[in-house]
Amino acid sequence: MNEGTETKTFTVRRALEQDANAIARLSVELGYPATRETMRERIRAISASTADLLVVAADPSGEPVGWLQAHAAQLNESGFRVEIVGLIVATAARRKGIGRSLVAAAERWAKSIRAQAIIVRSNIQRTSSHAFYPALNFSATKTQNVYRKSLPGDVAP
Repeated sequence: MNEGTETKTFTVRRALEQDANAIARLSVELGYPATRETMRERIRAISASTADLLVVAADPSGEPVGWLQAHAAQLNESGFRVEIVGLIVATAARRKGIGRSLVAAAERWAKSIRAQAIIVRSNIQRTSSHAFYPALNFSATKTQNVYRKSLPGDVAP
């Protein structure tokens, strides 16, 4: 991945622990609230993982206005792939190419680790993303239900 890819209005870079507060605020917009300290711990763990990428788009002051997380996995049924597991751009910063630049960073990373594909799942309620991803040459491949079972110690909503 090219570190610090710049445009006129934002820079895409790897997330830092000091971005925790901004990433937590953005996560609320995505529907996943977390405290700054919880987010700091998550950023630390994700940053230590060679199977994960966490990047932010920062405004000229350095404040993150968007983030993307991608995860690489070898799957028996579909091979080695990268999945975009989270992407959010602040409402006020949308329609400026930020989401496109974050996805491009994930694609560069996927190519650099020799992934065979990049995928993303989009909640049926996130209608704006249903036009966004096809505009970036992603194709819809299936519709599915997602099930969750909380385990002891789970703090997710």
